[in-house]
Amino acid sequence: MRQTFVLLTALCVAAPASAQTTTRDWRPDERTVIGDFSRITALAASSERVYIVSPSAVLIWNPQFRRWEGSFDPPEPSLLARVISGLADPLDNSLWLARQNGWTHYQPDIQLWDQGLIPDGVVGFAFDQDNPGAGLYFRTRREWLLLPRGGAVPVPSSGPTRPLAPATVDQALRSNPALQANAAAVLTDNRLRSVRYTAAARAFDNRGWYLGTSGIGALYADDGAAIPHRLDFGLPADQVGAVFSWPGGVWVGTNRTPFADAALTFVGTDLTEFRSLPGPSAVGTPFDQIRDLAGQGKSIWAATNQGVARVNPAGGRVQLIDEGRGLPDNRAYSIVSRAGRITVGTERGVARISDSLEVDRIAPAYNDAAYAVYPAGDSTWVGTPSGIRLALPGLADLVRPEGLSSPSLQTPVIDLTMVGDTLVALTRDSFLWRDPRTRRWALGPNLSALLGRLRRFALDGAGFWLAGDRGLGYARLSAPPLRTLRDGDLPGAINDLGVDRDHLWVATDRGLVRFRLSDIRP
Repeated sequence: MRQTFVLLTALCVAAPASAQTTTRDWRPDERTVIGDFSRITALAASSERVYIVSPSAVLIWNPQFRRWEGSFDPPEPSLLARVISGLADPLDNSLWLARQNGWTHYQPDIQLWDQGLIPDGVVGFAFDQDNPGAGLYFRTRREWLLLPRGGAVPVPSSGPTRPLAPATVDQALRSNPALQANAAAVLTDNRLRSVRYTAAARAFDNRGWYLGTSGIGALYADDGAAIPHRLDFGLPADQVGAVFSWPGGVWVGTNRTPFADAALTFVGTDLTEFRSLPGPSAVGTPFDQIRDLAGQGKSIWAATNQGVARVNPAGGRVQLIDEGRGLPDNRAYSIVSRAGRITVGTERGVARISDSLEVDRIAPAYNDAAYAVYPAGDSTWVGTPSGIRLALPGLADLVRPEGLSSPSLQTPVIDLTMVGDTLVALTRDSFLWRDPRTRRWALGPNLSALLGRLRRFALDGAGFWLAGDRGLGYARLSAPPLRTLRDGDLPGAINDLGVDRDHLWVATDRGLVRFRLSDIRP
């Protein structure tokens, strides 16, 4: 009776996992999701690939060409849940993962995921070195089961004659005692918290060990090496609050989580460079959320929930400008570098910050929220809860520009930019812009019906990429959205957008997404 239950369960779940709704089947070079790879649950090494598994995605390191592939997120999060070990298939180099209650199989060459359940639970698994074509053996609490090649149902078996099983951390430490002796120096994160080794895989060339950890990512140690080196890929956390284009890549702001401090990370355009600035050791960054980013000179400026931070990428020094230094409010929403000036919008007004970090209030009588700012000459356009306002030199309060008296034009403005001489604003539902010749304001068609409540936009060519609660699309000022991306195209809610020559970068609650523009432009 128990064997029949195993059979029925496997038949129900061993078929290829159903994908989330996507607008297309993405190739890795077209769409890449970059997330948190600080916590590693499994490793597996083959002649061509080293698989690095996190709770949410799989990453591949090519040791021969020293380059990354991926990361690859499964169609269902459950495929990477409760993983206990990994093993590379000796015949086709695909990835097998043992889970506490089953298995996951990932074939990167054809981008196919499948899975199965084993009700008795999985203790371990292995191939038979004498007959790897027979299939994969699973050790349960009661017996061995064999999943035949091409099969979907594990059947009782006598077990492998010469097991090819996953390596263990204990094996790696016994092979190189220096790893254990130097654990105190190696297994410490930026906040001086202890982490542990979680997984190990012997390099295919038998010259070293790959090691996974619970907080500092993947490591590699040559045989006899006293200190392993990090294989840097990914972000300190999945919650990405802001992204900003920079020569050679983008700067990414991630928010504080139970496992990581808020941080700035430089991501190279080709994903070969990842450099994080998590703040001083043991203290971390003095803020929890990064809401917007700007650059001036060699510094990165961040609008955060605790003020405005100026960060020196060379040394990682963080200087915070808050209410105690004259900022109208610690809750900063937007920041813009233009004409050598830093302008910031906060929960209670607008300010300008000099290179010497002196704060000058703009329209000091205005004490409401400034969701967006855009300096233009001596004036500053401001997006407020009641529409567009303008700060003029010598005036203590913001003024409402002529032509915006209609109630339909006094909705919250959440983003601003200038296209040539045309000021363009984003409301929760549509574009609002001013014709520089006629000085008349125009309200575009409704965009939120398709994309959800709008959040951000980014200029690209003759139009804009728009982020809403329900997806991402491309639109021109007087036209509806085109080429909508949603559901499985995006791993989480969108917080920010960035565009460079070749890519659209999307900051979400579940990682940074890089789309190749040539593949998504209408």
